[in-house]
Amino acid sequence: MEWSRNIANGIAYYDNDNTHDDAVPVVFIHGVGLRAESWLAQLPAFADGYHCYALDMPGHGDSALLQTDTVTLTDFATAIHGFIQTVIGKPVILVGHSLGAMTALQLAISYPSAVRGVAALNAIYDRPDAAAKDVQRRAQSLLDDLDQDVSERPIARWFAGNPQYQTEADLCRLWLEQGNRLGYARAYQMFAKLRGISATDLQTITVPALMLTGELDANSSPEMSRRMAELLPNARAVIVPDARHMTQMTHASAVNAALATFFTQCDSPANTHA
Repeated sequence: MEWSRNIANGIAYYDNDNTHDDAVPVVFIHGVGLRAESWLAQLPAFADGYHCYALDMPGHGDSALLQTDTVTLTDFATAIHGFIQTVIGKPVILVGHSLGAMTALQLAISYPSAVRGVAALNAIYDRPDAAAKDVQRRAQSLLDDLDQDVSERPIARWFAGNPQYQTEADLCRLWLEQGNRLGYARAYQMFAKLRGISATDLQTITVPALMLTGELDANSSPEMSRRMAELLPNARAVIVPDARHMTQMTHASAVNAALATFFTQCDSPANTHA
């Protein structure tokens, strides 16, 4: 399967050039500080059956910064909706991780006709005060000093020094260190202010939904995913044993199995909006 690297509307992306006109499009959205390649274990698994797009979030990878100093979750969702309209032109399945998961959920709320299903990996919901304050302090320090080390703390939190995931940790460290520091700081600042999407808004998502997280992810906890799944009318929760935050990289087989099941739910014509 051939993959091409393109830029449209300021969004850099990989596209598997699936030639089947009826192939359902799937859009993969990474987390803060990372880039499209964080889906490297998912893209080959689904390229034959789906038209896959893996994006660099605005201000990440090769994508342009959003033209505002203070970005919001809606800004990210609107930018990706514009990409869907311009490049894809029909409803998509969204798969997001961390901040990408929150963006995917917001997009499904704000632009329901563009979405036929949404998978939120390692998302947050009703984040506790103590956790929010710690993230906010970190976010402010990033804005105050764009030249500081941005990889040490997240790599320690995501991988806990486990040598089994050294390759994945090295990749994430590289992406963090070589990424756009201002884009990272602005996105982190926005993420730090999020406590989660409200129950009222989440309940408007009627398409199939998957809430997946790692058993050991303290910040995007299993309880958060379970509570969101209970709120949505057509959702289920999947908790991956022994996984932390970078579940799609460290536990790809379990994530891919859950996504495969989820995608079949989204394939129904009933989930294609006019």
